[in-house]
Amino acid sequence: MKSTIRSLFASTTPVLVSAALVLVGGLASAPVASGDELDVVECSARTLRGVYQFRASGHQVVNGTAVPKAIIEMLVFDGRGGVLTPAVSISINGFIIQPPQGNPGVYTVDPDCTGTLTFGDGIMFDLHVVPSGKGVNMLQTNPNSIMQGAAERVLALGNWAG
Repeated sequence: MKSTIRSLFASTTPVLVSAALVLVGGLASAPVASGDELDVVECSARTLRGVYQFRASGHQVVNGTAVPKAIIEMLVFDGRGGVLTPAVSISINGFIIQPPQGNPGVYTVDPDCTGTLTFGDGIMFDLHVVPSGKGVNMLQTNPNSIMQGAAERVLALGNWAG
């Protein structure tokens, strides 16, 4: 009887070990949902939604001469293609300019996370949006302007009191 049990056990052990290895191997290679926001590969206007702090520097060509230019600004993207500027300060050649606040604009974001931004006063930017929406790189595209910068989301739209 003991020899029958031993021979039965001996013949099933390799099968059990093989089955266990297959199961462990299958679990190890099973896809796991990471929830990592870097997994997002498609953007839209909704990707930019919230309050962003923008900073940029470059040059403005005035009468054929490039003069230094810098800007800090608050941008409020609505997630549907509209933007407001409740706060902005500009320095051109060392002179501080406080333009009227609230200049509205429109923006687009394509599935490849590139887009455009055009303000009501005609200032235009090309956009490269971080797929998570946490930031956007911006390059001004108006003639006689050499300026690039970045905006970072600092507040969710629902938390903005403006």
